[in-house]
Amino acid sequence: NMSRTFYSSDSTLEEDTETTTLTEEYLPTLEETWSEKELERCKLWIAENKYKRISLQFPDTLLGHSVKIYEDLKRETEAEVFILGDTSYGSCCVDEVAASHVDSDALIHFGQACLSRNNRLPVLYVFLHFCVNFDDFKEKIRSVDGEEKLIIFPDTAYYHAKDQFLEEVSRRNGASVASLVMDESVKADYLCWNVQEVDIAESSCIFIGEDDQTFFNLSLAIPAATWFIYNPKRETLSAVPRTSSWFRRRYYYVEVCKDAQMIGVVMGTLTSAGCLEVAKRMQFLAKERGKKTILISVGKINPAKLANFSDVDCFVLIGCPQNNIFNSREFYRPILTTFEVELALNPAWRDTIPNTYCMDFHELLPNGKYHKEYDQGMNLENDVSLITGRIREAKSNGEAQEGAGLEVLERGSGTLSRVTEAFQERSWRGLDPALGQDEPARIVEGRSGIPISYEKKDEMK
Repeated sequence: NMSRTFYSSDSTLEEDTETTTLTEEYLPTLEETWSEKELERCKLWIAENKYKRISLQFPDTLLGHSVKIYEDLKRETEAEVFILGDTSYGSCCVDEVAASHVDSDALIHFGQACLSRNNRLPVLYVFLHFCVNFDDFKEKIRSVDGEEKLIIFPDTAYYHAKDQFLEEVSRRNGASVASLVMDESVKADYLCWNVQEVDIAESSCIFIGEDDQTFFNLSLAIPAATWFIYNPKRETLSAVPRTSSWFRRRYYYVEVCKDAQMIGVVMGTLTSAGCLEVAKRMQFLAKERGKKTILISVGKINPAKLANFSDVDCFVLIGCPQNNIFNSREFYRPILTTFEVELALNPAWRDTIPNTYCMDFHELLPNGKYHKEYDQGMNLENDVSLITGRIREAKSNGEAQEGAGLEVLERGSGTLSRVTEAFQERSWRGLDPALGQDEPARIVEGRSGIPISYEKKDEMK
């Protein structure tokens, strides 16, 4: 049963917040953000690579420390340094667009990061350094089943203590600590993580950090036997309950996509490697199934912006895996992941229930873990919409029709029918032209002069 594999909490599913592991109330201190060790690491990286123009990217929660860090790097290096704030999309993503405005040849990213692959700029990540009470951690993990193998996933703010976590769990048989992949040339096993060769389905996994979108995505991608969250701030270890409510809602959106006639492809990133290829993939799948698409790029996404596209039946967002817009209920139309569009439109996924869920669009590209070729020769079958109860005709743009005239007639007829139906459903259809009902107006002389004293003022009243 697919629902038995995944874990989440109601707070994560219902919460609509910025993409970050920090709550809005908490602002990290300078000591948690910056240190002499990080300064030396940045200085060495700049000197070894001979970078001349460096952008410093900060999330809103760390902008208060940006001037201090800027002054330290200006004093210790000969490079030109620029501060970037108010990123185009999520603060966890590298903002290559903003960096290009000042012709940067490298970027240093501060705070929570999704570690998505970038197209152009070399990047150095400076994570936060939050403290961990290892005496409490060692005491808490005793409650975890000792028979199962144990895998620790420290969030970026606790990754500095990776070796200490490994030391604390090394006495257990088969215990290990997952590694973050920050090298662009190395392919990660799950999202941005690499895990040692273990039977992960039989393992207990502990995420070190907050119950947030980062953990939620990880629990979707990894079918662990049991998931736990250890929160070092609160010093709590909790088993995450299994739930299927999120998946019921997501599979409803898959059905919406199957019924849709117009799909909006929303670009949530323009710099992440592979984003344009995935956009073309979404357009290709829609075209093959006889659906129309519209490509949308509106910067930071919110309900008001997408509500302007009233003819769109559903949206597919191409963006950072840590974007929890997918959990929002404020949007006018459903927002799907790229994986859900694959489930809806690619016949190769028909009658297939995946044992994990994909939030990273890179995995849908060739050589990706979830990539399946679209077989144009596969016979498509009519089915029944689970939303409207109507028979859903299997249409394929690639079908060969005998006779060019017949082909135009069939396609044109279908298109006209869909457009007319969509027009009839509109609450406002534009101004009534009233053609032939009004006598054309004659040309008359208008006003002249200034507003307080028009000529022929009395005649115009």
